[in-house]
Amino acid sequence: MFNGRYELLRRIARGGMADVYLARDASLDRQVAVKVLFPEFANDPSFVERFRREAKAAANLNHPNIVGIYDWGQEQGTYYIVMEYVVGRNMADVLRSTGRLSPDRASEIASAVAEGLSSAHNAGLVHRDIKLGNIIVSDDGQVKVADFGIATALARRTGDNLTHIGSVMGTATYFSPEQAQGKALDGRSDLYSLGVVLYEMIVGKPPFTAETSTAVAVKHVQERPLPPSLLGAGIVESLEAIILKLLAKNPANRYPKADDLRADLQRYLAGAHSIPARTGEHPRSSGLSRSGEFSGSGDLRLTGAHPLTGEFSRSGAGERPVTRPPTPPTPPAAGPRTGGVAAVPPARGGRGAGPGGPAPPGPPPGSGHGSPQQYDPPAYYYEEVHRSDGWKRVVLMFLGLVALVGALGYLGVTFYRSLGLDDDTGPATSIAAEDPALVDVPDVLGMNYGEADAQLRSVGLVPEPSYQVNTGQPENTVFAQSPPGGQRIEEGATVALTVSQGETPTVPPVRGRNRVDATEILRGAGYEVIVIEGASQAEAGIVVGQEPASNAELAPGEAVTITVSTGPGQIFVPDVRGQTLSQAFQTLIGQGFRVGERREPSTAVAEGQIIDTDPPHGFPVSAGLEVFVIISDGPPPVAIPDVQGLLFDTGKLTIERDGLVVGVVTFEPVEPGSSDVGRILAQTPPPNLEVTAETAVNLVVGESADTQGSSETEGDQIDPEPPQAEDETDGIDQSGTDGGDEPAPEDG
Repeated sequence: MFNGRYELLRRIARGGMADVYLARDASLDRQVAVKVLFPEFANDPSFVERFRREAKAAANLNHPNIVGIYDWGQEQGTYYIVMEYVVGRNMADVLRSTGRLSPDRASEIASAVAEGLSSAHNAGLVHRDIKLGNIIVSDDGQVKVADFGIATALARRTGDNLTHIGSVMGTATYFSPEQAQGKALDGRSDLYSLGVVLYEMIVGKPPFTAETSTAVAVKHVQERPLPPSLLGAGIVESLEAIILKLLAKNPANRYPKADDLRADLQRYLAGAHSIPARTGEHPRSSGLSRSGEFSGSGDLRLTGAHPLTGEFSRSGAGERPVTRPPTPPTPPAAGPRTGGVAAVPPARGGRGAGPGGPAPPGPPPGSGHGSPQQYDPPAYYYEEVHRSDGWKRVVLMFLGLVALVGALGYLGVTFYRSLGLDDDTGPATSIAAEDPALVDVPDVLGMNYGEADAQLRSVGLVPEPSYQVNTGQPENTVFAQSPPGGQRIEEGATVALTVSQGETPTVPPVRGRNRVDATEILRGAGYEVIVIEGASQAEAGIVVGQEPASNAELAPGEAVTITVSTGPGQIFVPDVRGQTLSQAFQTLIGQGFRVGERREPSTAVAEGQIIDTDPPHGFPVSAGLEVFVIISDGPPPVAIPDVQGLLFDTGKLTIERDGLVVGVVTFEPVEPGSSDVGRILAQTPPPNLEVTAETAVNLVVGESADTQGSSETEGDQIDPEPPQAEDETDGIDQSGTDGGDEPAPEDG
């Protein structure tokens, strides 16, 4: 329990400098993520300050596309940050499991990231570590940017710029060139990293790879990326232009702001898939030679024109950044120039020139000053590259068309022959024999699931069962399958089987399956699934337990708890409170711990009972660690207070406040009018003696000498009036003798 509020439940991730735990916020009763700095870094002031800065920087950001920061503090010799808990996966995991994404889905994710970065940049923060692992997609599709751990302020502050110019932080695969060189950074560095992410999501690999991080960083500085279209990615020219603009080496040639990038991505998603070109200009001349190879010279030139307003961005002393091609471009035959950049009319409407009209004029050639013209060109700009080889392209197009027609004809003939329609022997068996990877799906309808499983696996297919209540079929009988029997599919493919649970639904067996499959099977049977994780010798992600057990009767809609192995490693200390000492030792030894014993006093736990363990229950530790069982010695000893000289009421309160009780109270006569009347004259046991709680303390109280008789009472009762000589009840005096004929006094 951190800060008396955050209860750690289980570890969900491990980063370069901290562990991340799923936790429960006891104050607000919600799940949160707690990032705990590694102990070896907690004593390093630079790491601690970077960790603290992450919380301070990100806590001021409030955006739906940024993981929220709730709290931070120090606990148990280290530091922690409390963050929003996002149920989902990071994009690195997504790409590992699904492969590259469609261009549209990748653009949607990049657009959401750009929206979050825009908020951070407006707040004066550069993320510096945009990568697939720091982009999380929740189960409901929400995209969030995480880990502002190495963010640095855009505005330099004296004594607060921990990542000085010249230092290099981040991940080499996603470095911007200026980041790799240790130069000053701004938001355009994050946009370069986002360009690498977008490239990797679409192509399936980053633009630059090498054996060492240093070699990758050098490639970011020196080499140009291959366009995605040359690597087999089905990508349109507008999206490819966006990616290559993001990956420009010079920050001045990238998008000025994240909002500009998001606007272009939204334009692409709305259907702007091509870049309008003027007569004589080829829009896809971006580094592609006529032979289809990437020339490396970089004919694609995305200039510093603003992608939304058409204004030219300025750097330095107001000069427009100009990208110099290998050879000066030839001026166009007709149409005005806009400072060396082809101004193209808007793709759909806009305030630019109408069809056939001239493009709006730009600043004079060679001029870096003056007020730019306001108009709405499209967001993509290319330096004009005139081609005089139109006849070659026509020939190549004709040859490609001939090859395509020939390939389609061959495929058509092959398909016709495979149907066996040209003879009476049915489908050609020779073709089937030539393709051993295809197998016939057996018909397993009506079989017991065990028999169906064995038959499918015998031909190289993998059964995937789901269980449903079916009163018309015996229990454990297959009553549906997909693909159906007789169909030919690839060897190793999955065959979905629907298995009857009979009239009484029972919990299907899922032990030994992976977490995803087990969850799908249980949900297919109509059950809710609760997943808990624990260390085990089994491979991580494998179900090692389920409750209720398999084949137990359970109504649909109820919950089934599965225990998923996290692999050998850290495990949670079990809760042994309420167990006997021998049971607690067996439980801990069974989990792989060494066990010790320690005794402590306790007012809350009875003597001989278990208070807790050290480390406490639920704490993640390594297997083989020594765990101490803390046993109660009962209440701690109490020192008897000195109450002599105090008035009786005050002394009584003092004794009871320390957990003791007042025993026998004896009265001793003192001089009338003495200050000792009503005060405690003596006590037993004596002061400062240590005794157990609830021990009785006997008191001697002063009483005026003119008071007749004396009294002695038990416990905490005291009669302030002098004792009577006789009891008025039934005429019996205190000595127990009959009072004879003398009547009992009326008033005592």
